[in-house]
Amino acid sequence: MATTKSTPLSETDLEMLYLIHDAFRRDSERLTRVAEHGVPEDPATHDAVLLGWHGFSTTLHHHHTIEDEMFWPLMRTRLQDEPDDLEVLDAMEAEHALLDPSLAAVEEAFDDREHGPDVLAERLDTVVHTLRSHLAHEEKDALPLMARTITAREVQTLTKDAIRSVSRSELREATPYLFEGAPEDRTRRLLRQLPLPVRLLHRFWWNPQYRRVRRWE
Repeated sequence: MATTKSTPLSETDLEMLYLIHDAFRRDSERLTRVAEHGVPEDPATHDAVLLGWHGFSTTLHHHHTIEDEMFWPLMRTRLQDEPDDLEVLDAMEAEHALLDPSLAAVEEAFDDREHGPDVLAERLDTVVHTLRSHLAHEEKDALPLMARTITAREVQTLTKDAIRSVSRSELREATPYLFEGAPEDRTRRLLRQLPLPVRLLHRFWWNPQYRRVRRWE
């Protein structure tokens, strides 16, 4: 199959993607609890759950957009003669397309105070099931394929492009969201992959502000 020159991807180069997946799995557990117990009527807790949901859904949408518009197209250029590998990328995009309407359906349920509670649990279960299946599929088939087709330098470039593709306000929310609950050694290691201004903003402003706001429970 096609390969690229320069330094191939290592486990360290892929660790940022695994961190992102771990953040989504972390919140899938929270979504499961919301599905089981419902959204509390207490206004402050209700708002905290909605804020947690919006952080999750917004970051997930941005992540999938970046993969669909930056990572998968580059990989396709290297895999034009590999139909089995192209099928993997087709599946990734199809699974993303399934998640988007599922997220929108949950958003509608949250907005509908009268009828939303009756359908929220089922819709959350759909998001959680679809997401967990997709993450497992991507880690099993797409990330090893990425490691064989994209170089470490290209991932660095794509990461910078991805950061530039979102607004500063979106980045301010997404960065502490992704590192929430991560071990300190992993956080230090992965922050070094980000541009210095982002690291400084995360350390001194974004993360402290993020941690002061109540989310979920």
